[in-house]
Amino acid sequence: MASGILEMIGQAGTVVIVAPIVVIALDFLASGRLLGGLAFLGIVGLIFAIERYIVTFGDLLERGLGGLVERIVKTDSTDDD
Repeated sequence: MASGILEMIGQAGTVVIVAPIVVIALDFLASGRLLGGLAFLGIVGLIFAIERYIVTFGDLLERGLGGLVERIVKTDSTDDD
């Protein structure tokens, strides 16, 4: 549950950063400056792609420790009570 909450907070932060850029892009497109508006929309796409697909050191650490814990702690599917 904690990683889901942290992921949601990270996505909210990305939206906060991206929202003004989208407003600028829409302003450029509305005023007829097509190239500038599309460039800003491209920047927004890059920000979302980087946030989604770039792996950080914390992600690598979480994956590594998660695999290590799974190997060390083995749970039995049957109870012998």
